[in-house]
Amino acid sequence: MDSAGGAALPAPGPPQEVGEVGGVPSANPRRFVLTPRAFSYLVGPLALVVILVLRRFGAVADVPLWAWLVFFAIVPAVSFLTERFRSEDPIWLHVDIAQQVAAVTIAIYMTGWGPGLVGMYLFVAVLNGSLVGASAWRLVAIWTLIGITGGELAIAFHLAPSFLSTTRGGFLTLLSGVGVLFGIRLTGVTVAQKELAESTLRTNEERFRSLVQHSSDTTLLMDGGGIVTYASPATVDLLGRSPEEVEGVVVVELVHPVDRQRVEARFSSLFDQTGVSEPVQFRIAHRDGTWRHAEAIVADRRGHPAVGGFVANLRDITERKEAETLLAHQALHDPLTGIPNRTLILDRAEQMLARSRRDHVPVAVLFIDLDNFKDINDSLGHGAGDRVLKAVATRFTASLRASDTVGRLGGDEFVVLAEGLSLAAGPELLAERLHDVLREPFRVEGFEQYPLALTASIGLAVGDRPSASDLLRDADIALYRAKALGKNRTAVFEPGMQSEALDRLALEMDLRGALSEGQYFLVYQPVVALDDLSACGVEALLRWRHPARGVVAPGEFIPALEETGLILDVGRWVLEEACRQAAEWRSHGYPLSMSVNVSARQLEADGFYEDVRCVLADSGLPAGALILEVTETMLMRDTDGVLGRLRELKSLGIRIAIDDFGTGYSSLAYLRRFPVDTLKIDQSFVANMSESPESMALIHTLVELGRALGLETLAEGIEERSQLETLQKERCERGQGFLFSRPIPAEEVEQFFASAGLALPTRGER
Repeated sequence: MDSAGGAALPAPGPPQEVGEVGGVPSANPRRFVLTPRAFSYLVGPLALVVILVLRRFGAVADVPLWAWLVFFAIVPAVSFLTERFRSEDPIWLHVDIAQQVAAVTIAIYMTGWGPGLVGMYLFVAVLNGSLVGASAWRLVAIWTLIGITGGELAIAFHLAPSFLSTTRGGFLTLLSGVGVLFGIRLTGVTVAQKELAESTLRTNEERFRSLVQHSSDTTLLMDGGGIVTYASPATVDLLGRSPEEVEGVVVVELVHPVDRQRVEARFSSLFDQTGVSEPVQFRIAHRDGTWRHAEAIVADRRGHPAVGGFVANLRDITERKEAETLLAHQALHDPLTGIPNRTLILDRAEQMLARSRRDHVPVAVLFIDLDNFKDINDSLGHGAGDRVLKAVATRFTASLRASDTVGRLGGDEFVVLAEGLSLAAGPELLAERLHDVLREPFRVEGFEQYPLALTASIGLAVGDRPSASDLLRDADIALYRAKALGKNRTAVFEPGMQSEALDRLALEMDLRGALSEGQYFLVYQPVVALDDLSACGVEALLRWRHPARGVVAPGEFIPALEETGLILDVGRWVLEEACRQAAEWRSHGYPLSMSVNVSARQLEADGFYEDVRCVLADSGLPAGALILEVTETMLMRDTDGVLGRLRELKSLGIRIAIDDFGTGYSSLAYLRRFPVDTLKIDQSFVANMSESPESMALIHTLVELGRALGLETLAEGIEERSQLETLQKERCERGQGFLFSRPIPAEEVEQFFASAGLALPTRGER
């Protein structure tokens, strides 16, 4: 394409092979250069011609012609021999200058005008300044004085002719001698300045050449047609080609076809106006067939006589581009699975909503949470858990259309964005497909003998929303409902769920200030020995008195305490208050044991052992009077970790009870490993004893199991006399339930035991 008023880039044509020189003129033909030495030899013949002409007109002394011919024959011969045999010895410089001065002296004094022609000595000064340098001026001046003196002596002794009288000749010799010496010195100064300038220029040129030759950046010199006339050695690294291969190539032919038009436009604008271009980035061909990323700055140096073209500096930025690409990918993708992260999910969700509004196609977001995934991390380790997450991401991606997006928000939470044809059969079927891909067991490297069965809870939000955040929020709300309904299912968002989520958020906010405002309190349910119905302990139960809602049921707020982590502070308060109260009752003569429920988060906390130790020390309660209750499922979360913590707690002297025993999935082998003292039979078995032979058989089995392992058995939820009699017949040791007492405040505990007709221990039986 041509640019008006300036040079034009070559028209597109067949690609030019690298190394082919097209349209580049060959080097300039050699021209004859007259060197100072050659000029010195040329002066002799020219001087002879001048002498012969002047002699014809009588302007020089009447010296025989043969004398001139002999002189002009001897002088070049002597010069040749001097130059032929000279060495690096400084004496030869004296010899060379001496024979030159002698030749000039003889020539000017043979003319008869000797003193008037002493300016001819400047020829010797200029010649040696060119050949030897500024330092030669001293030798020239010395030998010139010697030559003038010798010439004057020759005149005085009538050995040389002279047209001047002795007086005039003497004055002329003095004046001319001073002038010629000044001229010789001036020649030396001029040559010295020239040498300094040339030395500075050479230094700068060497510095520039060194910078160009050894620079990692590639320097190209181009003519007005974009043809490379010079290339620096760095082309080997950038292009995989030697400078000779690049010279003669049209540079834009090496640019990637996609970038070529943009580069041509940028360079053409530079051709229209002198100056330096802004950096331009493009891809350029490497010999190995790959494309390297380059950044170029082009400067117009056509007006510079030493350059006469366009100078392009190219920097290889391939590694930088790759790093930028990697950073951009990492910023938008999950580092573990490589699928989109929250940032990219939100961006794609916004684009999906925009397409939905424009094209009126259905859209949906599926919020997926793997059920009980923490158990995998706790039992097999986080490395195995990471491999499972990668496998899940792979299965999800493979089961969906390429237009759908699978992303990971973190932990075991995934998101699927679907639209159009993916929802043709209904979003619920898409969710069912995700459930299906999890049904095949996962086999983790290193744990192949333990195939893992995974399930997931899915929240589904369908349809347009004001923003992507709103769409994901609604799917998250639906996910919460799916998990609340029992996991391994899909829940579709409904407007009423949002108000429930807001209520849950308000509940969590209220819980955060409940402890500091003293809204929590404890009630206690008595525990009796079933053989004689004597009081033997109490179980501390947490309650919350909300300032507006009144007393809130435990099932409404304890799960929220667990989710928010507030259970750690609240659980510590429960432990302190229960132990303090038990110590107070024991001081009144009631040696009751105190049972306190412990959550999984408390047991896993690093400071829990120290909390129990400090509470026992501060309250004065004997360690044997404290019973910590853990659930059966809690024991299986991290078998080795829980075992270590329970053994550490047992070292304090406390007792351990398994709550809700029979509802979990622990084996006898696991049960025998744990330092457990009591098995608490779940109330669901007690309630169904009279109607379900299976429940009756299970109670019998559990009691016998406890007896075989040397463990105490305690039945929960005893509400009827028949249930009590059956448990007594089975020789279950302890029990609690509404038949004996509902949970009661601390101030009613002593009164209850005093008036209930139960056989209480007397004071002193501790």
